[in-house]
Amino acid sequence: MAFRPVERMEIKNAVERVLHVPGNYQGGILEMAMVFDCNLSGECVRQMGKDIAALLKSHSEVFRNVRLNRICWEGDGEWEKEVTSIPRLQMESCFEGYQCRRNKKRLELLAGELKKFYARSKLILLFTDGDCRIEDEELFKENMHPFLYRKLIVIQSGADGPDADGWQVKVHTGMAKDWMW
Repeated sequence: MAFRPVERMEIKNAVERVLHVPGNYQGGILEMAMVFDCNLSGECVRQMGKDIAALLKSHSEVFRNVRLNRICWEGDGEWEKEVTSIPRLQMESCFEGYQCRRNKKRLELLAGELKKFYARSKLILLFTDGDCRIEDEELFKENMHPFLYRKLIVIQSGADGPDADGWQVKVHTGMAKDWMW
């Protein structure tokens, strides 16, 4: 199941807000990062990857030639990273080795990793089920500033799979933590 029209509009609006933040993306080749929480099932991640790729490519020409950092967030300090392209997200092979791992993760550690290695990214998308926590509020704030909180869009799946009854996407931006369970 693809994103619903309302969800597509929310994601497009969030992307527009991020791209038009003063001092952010100004043209040329875009670098972005997509973080997939390994708490989500493989089918859910593959479907969300396909849907977001189609949505972004239809959004504007900016996303046709993108350096995409695909990150699978397996656990605290555990990452699978790959540099790829948006069209590759639409292929089955993009998530070939993906394994669902049910872990409660620390968001401030993810923010630290993103700040350290992906600060150049103009847009960062986090796909999650929302099952994460913040143990050190000060570290979280420090890692989110000065740029990350303006670039991060959280897309939360309310179900573990793209079934018509439970599939629900919520879009959050910045430091709002109301999406965490």
